[in-house]
Amino acid sequence: MKLVDRIRPLLERYDRRLWVLFAVQLVVALGFGAAMPFVSLYLYQERGIPMTLVGTMMLGAAVASAVGRILGGELADRIGRKPLVVGAMVLQTGFFLAMAWTIARHAPILGIASAFVAIRLAGSAAEPGINAMVADVVPPERRIEAFGFLRIGGNAGWAIGPALGGFLLTVSYDSLFLLTAAATFVGGVLVFFLVRESIGARAQEPFSIGRLLDAGRDRKFLGFTVWSLFLFLLVGQFATTLTVFSTGALGASDVALGFLFTLNGLICVFFQWPAFAAAKRLGMRWALVLSSLLYAVGYFSVGLVPAAGYLYLSMTVLTFGEILFSPTANAMVANLAPSGKTGRYLGFYGLAEGFGRSAGPFFGGILLDRLMGRPVVLWGALAGFGVIAAVGFFFLARRVEARTAQEVSRRRRSVPAGRG
Repeated sequence: MKLVDRIRPLLERYDRRLWVLFAVQLVVALGFGAAMPFVSLYLYQERGIPMTLVGTMMLGAAVASAVGRILGGELADRIGRKPLVVGAMVLQTGFFLAMAWTIARHAPILGIASAFVAIRLAGSAAEPGINAMVADVVPPERRIEAFGFLRIGGNAGWAIGPALGGFLLTVSYDSLFLLTAAATFVGGVLVFFLVRESIGARAQEPFSIGRLLDAGRDRKFLGFTVWSLFLFLLVGQFATTLTVFSTGALGASDVALGFLFTLNGLICVFFQWPAFAAAKRLGMRWALVLSSLLYAVGYFSVGLVPAAGYLYLSMTVLTFGEILFSPTANAMVANLAPSGKTGRYLGFYGLAEGFGRSAGPFFGGILLDRLMGRPVVLWGALAGFGVIAAVGFFFLARRVEARTAQEVSRRRRSVPAGRG
């Protein structure tokens, strides 16, 4: 009863839609985490595809992801958050089923690559809608915390997914994507039945390609996005270069690899709350700088470890960078966005995230094929992306943080804080 009494005020502090989206993120991430970390492994080990070619496939997915994010952000402002999210999840379910079918039939790599690119396109389109809905129903001063809760949900699923995927590999690779399809479909059903639309007035201006990139004319926001792109190039090594290096160079088993990714999810679940407090004490500027450096140190340490067991330490460090960076960055983007353009700004920022996370493996794949035997050089070069991001945030984020404070103050005066 005491636990219920402690939780109730927290639940009542936020709109119910946040908690439904929390559950959706948990379910979808469970399925996603069971399959996606093993795509590169399947292509490299089972099909004998060079990592350079695997990285090229990820680069193709980067383009699809970028298109999905920018279109998703625009559609979130035009047709509404809910129709976008439900539609994207239904499409993604179909594409996951197609991926399972192509793997089961041992189809040509082009068919598998096409299904993978389509998955990334649909999934990326949904994300701006989800994030925009959170921004709609949560006042600016609570957004770091709210986006953090959303990440706890996603990472609770991620904590279970890779370990489950590691065991499902003993059945077949296609079974991973059947599970992911089922989880994504359940997420869409939850949004359809339990979430009501959060946007009031929809964007009425005529559609044009130029307006999709309108947020890029905001110089401070564009600068913040560019430095974030560098960090996302490093983050993109997570389920590709790191996976192949762990098994190929350090001899990690598939099951051990699953538990490695599960550790990432568990840390996110149990330490995301303290990360809220740390971000508030540090301020957005220093939270971004520190998180970028933690990412850099975590990935660089992969090149120093003598055996697979030490990877758990590397994963711990880079995961602390993750839980500090992600909610802070999303909150900053939402606060920077002018009224009526939240989806567009989140979509534009998502373009950088989607491109970086998928283009990162392209660079990582090239380096891995050439530097597998020189791990310090390999991971040192990749960690350099995180250092560049930290330097950029240090010089830029002070001005951006001041502007977000002005925007928060303006919204407090014009819009009552509370529910959307």
